[in-house]
Amino acid sequence: MCAAAGATAQTKSAVPAPAADTVLLSETADGDYIVRRFIVKSRGDADYSIRYQINLATLNAALNGNPQELDGLNAFVDNLVKDTLRQVCAVTITGYSSPDGPLKFNEALAAKRAGDFKAYVDRKYDFSKKYKVTVNSVAEDWETCRALVAQSSMPDRQSVLNVIDGKQSSDQKELALKKMPAAWSYLKKNVLPKLRRVELTIGYGAGNIVEQRTMIPKPKPAPQPQPAQPAEPYVVVDEQVNGIIVEMPDRHEYKKEVREESREVKKEARAAERLAKKEAREAQKIVRQQEKAAKKIAKKEAKAAKKAEKAAKKTYKELEKM
Repeated sequence: MCAAAGATAQTKSAVPAPAADTVLLSETADGDYIVRRFIVKSRGDADYSIRYQINLATLNAALNGNPQELDGLNAFVDNLVKDTLRQVCAVTITGYSSPDGPLKFNEALAAKRAGDFKAYVDRKYDFSKKYKVTVNSVAEDWETCRALVAQSSMPDRQSVLNVIDGKQSSDQKELALKKMPAAWSYLKKNVLPKLRRVELTIGYGAGNIVEQRTMIPKPKPAPQPQPAQPAEPYVVVDEQVNGIIVEMPDRHEYKKEVREESREVKKEARAAERLAKKEAREAQKIVRQQEKAAKKIAKKEAKAAKKAEKAAKKTYKELEKM
């Protein structure tokens, strides 16, 4: 199901993320830093439960619990406009009715409630024009009824569960429950009103943009080879006002000295080149290690966010059922 919040930070991830997947968007240089931008993708859904009055299929925004649910829905839709990464995949609206009353009547009532709430979100948010909206209905929601009874401390709880689990028709189950006055009174007050509702599920895909800035290691400058000084082709042995008397070196000795100095210069140049290549390889290795660590952190945080989101949903549904 497909909505999420975007974020840009030094090395920061903030996303509710089941099945997180990190994708590199770009890599640029900014002064002394390499700047990489990632998107962390995930999937999730937003659920809202809207109550309806007995035998009615017209939304009452002030009914117990509805103001909070409708405010939450309104805030969610507002964020769709503000967040460019938020994209809704599907919207599902399901109408329900409580199991008391004739089956045919409840079937029509559940469908009318779903249609009424669809008209509400279309009128206020244009959902049908923007997204794929699916409408369903469930008459006589015995499954949720059983779950609420099982977690309650109502009178004759086990007897009520035995009736619900039985193979009788819905009308026969209702008659059997009415024969237990204390249990039926509890059901009418604490269980059946929660079953008269519409469930809205908005499926979305979440994407958080994360920016990582890594300082570029600076290799030490290679020592510059000094230019070789040519050997003097002569040695001054005496100098007079009228001229210079020199002693010429041996020709073969002079060439040998030049060759040795040339070899020494080349040797130093090769050593400097090897040092520069080694430092460049070490710098690239550091960059790769930092990138790998960043991805690992992003996935770990996404996994933690997924666990927290599931726990929050579970707590919410438990509170809703109480």
